Amino acid sequence: MARTKRGNGEGSIYQRADGLWAASVSLPPDPLTGKARRRTVTSKSRNVVIGKLRELRAELDRAGDMPTSSPRLSEWLEQWDGRHLATLKPKAASAYRTAIRNYIDPSIGKIRLDRLTPADVHRMHDYITDTRRLSTSTANQAHRTLRKALTDAQRQGIVTRNVATLVSPPPLAVVTRPHLGAQQAASLLYQHRTDPHLALSLSLALLTGMRQGERLGLTWGAIDQDRGIITVSWQLQALTYTHGCEPACGRKRGADCPARRFDYPAGHEIIQVRGGLHLLRPKSRKGWREVPMAPVLAEALKLYRRDHYRPHEHDLVLVRADGAAIPPRQDWQAWKDALAAADLPDLPLHSARHTTATLLHELGVPEQVRMQILGHASATVTQGYTHVAAAEAVAAMGALGRLLDSA
Repeated sequence: MARTKRGNGEGSIYQRADGLWAASVSLPPDPLTGKARRRTVTSKSRNVVIGKLRELRAELDRAGDMPTSSPRLSEWLEQWDGRHLATLKPKAASAYRTAIRNYIDPSIGKIRLDRLTPADVHRMHDYITDTRRLSTSTANQAHRTLRKALTDAQRQGIVTRNVATLVSPPPLAVVTRPHLGAQQAASLLYQHRTDPHLALSLSLALLTGMRQGERLGLTWGAIDQDRGIITVSWQLQALTYTHGCEPACGRKRGADCPARRFDYPAGHEIIQVRGGLHLLRPKSRKGWREVPMAPVLAEALKLYRRDHYRPHEHDLVLVRADGAAIPPRQDWQAWKDALAAADLPDLPLHSARHTTATLLHELGVPEQVRMQILGHASATVTQGYTHVAAAEAVAAMGALGRLLDSA
């Protein structure tokens, strides 16, 4: 192997036995093993190698590190699933996995990370909207998933740039969200006033804007009658069983596995209520929020606890007539049946939350206050954990209660 004297700043340049010119630069040691690492480039031309070496040095000076090898995107996403998605709540992790499985892997998953370009990101967008004929909102979700995965790859030194940040995400599709009007909401509450359990569930849905899991996970300890405040700090979710067998038992469903178990997301406080029903905390205190109670709702809670409540071991407010926790599927069906009994349109359960937001808007409640009441993340990006029991929020919920009570 012949070596020639290199010029100043050229690094280690040499000609290999096969005739190719090669150059290498030293990288920071492997953070896990402490072993030395080098990055090597080759070419038939010595001048080309010199140019490549200078580019390597410039990139190393800029980024501080660089990968020695690059996996395919699909391989990295599989690793990312085990590291990052395992820390998310089941619904959030499921949304990421759906985007990866259905859109990212089929379109660009075979490309090596270090060879990804903005054109590949556009190709993924086109695959979703043109080939699959899905909405730009679906493409937006896939784009955000890819951007997050590549951000983590860049932080670990696996790639030197995140190409997804160089491409604008597809716009979210404009969707008209269904909701009940004030008269319809009042009619729904009136129709079911004699069923104490359903009446309270509907009142919480329409008078607080709480999500289904937040409403089903509400505990009496989170209700401050003196201040007129509900603290949203738990969610009731139905988790699915996964296989715990080794070797594989051969059964298709995790629920049928003799060693079945739950894959709990790391970093979350979780309480098993019954079977697959679990109470999950927000990952941080910033995920909690306070919702002012309309006086009519506060009074309904008092009467319900005095006359109809059956104690629950986890202090849940909403329970079935037999005192058991309410599964989300059963709650969804109760909403559907309640609408049908009141001769109202068949709307999604989440429309109760949109009803709250719409009625607050019609009452002239400022956008910032509405966001805080509903727990929209954009309202708390710069404020962290926000106490929303301000005078305008209390007044807003009081006005909403009076609106539905008199409609």
